[in-house]
Amino acid sequence: SRIYSPIVMHHVNLSGSYYEMGVSYSKELRRRRAGFKLPDYPEKSLKLARECREIVEGFFPEVLDEMRGVAEAADLNYDALSVMLLTHPQTQSPPRCSIFAAKQGNQVWVGRNYDMYYWLAEYVESYFTAPTGGYRSLGQTDFFIGREDGVNEKGLGVAMSGMTAYFQPGVAFWIAVRYLLDKCATVEEGVKFLTEAPPHSTITVLLADTTGSMAVVETTPMRTEIRWPEEDFIVSTNHLNHPQMQKIKLFEPPDSRTRYDTIVEELRNRRSLNEIFLESILSDHKGLVCSHLDDIGLGTLWSTVTHLNTLSMWRAEGHPCKNTYKEDNRLREAVKSSIREADSME
Repeated sequence: SRIYSPIVMHHVNLSGSYYEMGVSYSKELRRRRAGFKLPDYPEKSLKLARECREIVEGFFPEVLDEMRGVAEAADLNYDALSVMLLTHPQTQSPPRCSIFAAKQGNQVWVGRNYDMYYWLAEYVESYFTAPTGGYRSLGQTDFFIGREDGVNEKGLGVAMSGMTAYFQPGVAFWIAVRYLLDKCATVEEGVKFLTEAPPHSTITVLLADTTGSMAVVETTPMRTEIRWPEEDFIVSTNHLNHPQMQKIKLFEPPDSRTRYDTIVEELRNRRSLNEIFLESILSDHKGLVCSHLDDIGLGTLWSTVTHLNTLSMWRAEGHPCKNTYKEDNRLREAVKSSIREADSME
């Protein structure tokens, strides 16, 4: 539909081995999407999915175990599921996402608006994930198995902004974000992964950790560059900013630079950092940060503000101008519970 309707974000809790989490999610799939089936993909798509799967196997084999769990428990064809979960529809869709990280003293924050088509609203989910052999995290997605943003128990914050272009066999961005949350503790570790794993398409990924380290990785199948902050914040929307990336041609939404400049100005002129101030940036209409492109049926599906030091996340489900930010404490409480348990055993 081209008309916005209120979003009900499904909150999912997964724990155990990756295969077990896949089996557990298959129950969600059957409960919420009765009769869920995969299309008959052409051989060209299946071939690309197999090539992407081989690359993912070398970097993040655990996520393929989770896919197998879903496929087997939900009686889905694994190759067809690989097309859906490991490859991007090769269209020049007009993404609109705004992401930033900022610090003040030893306090570090990440903010993001995820803007996409309204018809995807029924698929948006918020996950607390506790994988065996990985870090616990709190993250959001409209693409099960993957993540578009989140924070993990080590205080690593991650968010992506899309620039759909230049496809090749590689690691899809939602799988890359999932890896970062599950396996990386610092910006340095995240940058290393993103510069080693071949990307499936053009994307920017923002990373920040509790030390105050921040970076935006601008990556395409042809080239990857790291952008480090020049001030005590860093921003990314839907265009490439690194000087070495300027010759790469890609679709740029007409509002991308307006949103970028608006966020930069707000952060540069701030008096202090807190969740209320950052929520006001993400709810802004003057600078088009809160997206309402109803003529094409696209807008903000969720908005988050995350305080990395306390693992606190505030999330508005739907347009932040219309929906209240609510605190999600699942990750913070899980970490506190582990600390209490460890203390009681000493």
